[in-house]
Amino acid sequence: MQPIDLDNWPRKQHFELFKHFSQPYFNVCVRLDAQALYDYCKTNQFSFFQAYVYCTLKACHEYDSIMLRIIDNQPWLLNSVRASVVELSENDTFVFSYFNSASDFKEFVNHASDVSKKAKQQPLFSDAFAQTEGQADLIHISVLPWLNFSAFSHAFSAGQSLGIPKFVFGQFDKHTGTMPLAIDVHHSLMDGLHVAKFINTLQGTFDSFCKG
Repeated sequence: MQPIDLDNWPRKQHFELFKHFSQPYFNVCVRLDAQALYDYCKTNQFSFFQAYVYCTLKACHEYDSIMLRIIDNQPWLLNSVRASVVELSENDTFVFSYFNSASDFKEFVNHASDVSKKAKQQPLFSDAFAQTEGQADLIHISVLPWLNFSAFSHAFSAGQSLGIPKFVFGQFDKHTGTMPLAIDVHHSLMDGLHVAKFINTLQGTFDSFCKG
């Protein structure tokens, strides 16, 4: 990662304004066009879930603003991120799986499948949780495939935030070909315009994935 030159950063005053807010995140809920991605996965017997997590990691690496974090009260730009993904266990509780980004989908599937299998055999507070949570180079992804929601809010803990973005994917609607996505970002690092640009980038990764 590399430090941002705060004195010459256009967001210096915005960063200083929002970084000490007790709740500095803002939420936007949108609908993604996921029909082509869903159909492509079904045709090729790919996991739709793994495909959109892969696309999300890819989109993050293609858009700098979503890669910004707050470390020691200063803005930093990451070179890479991993995904902390909520997955359902057999007993209807959840665990965290930690997925690395990959250069191609086949590599990602092999990695993610192995990680998911191991995570579901561990308690919530696993060794992986202890070694990974609280690190800056993460994005948080939750999945609610049972709900076609139009709004979402997160539980938040007190204390300083690293500015990690949070994504929640909802139920794919086969009638409209869309899927809800709630995205929470830290207002010190991003504004609505940046969220809109990221959503366009993410939609682009969905579309390009289907082209092989």
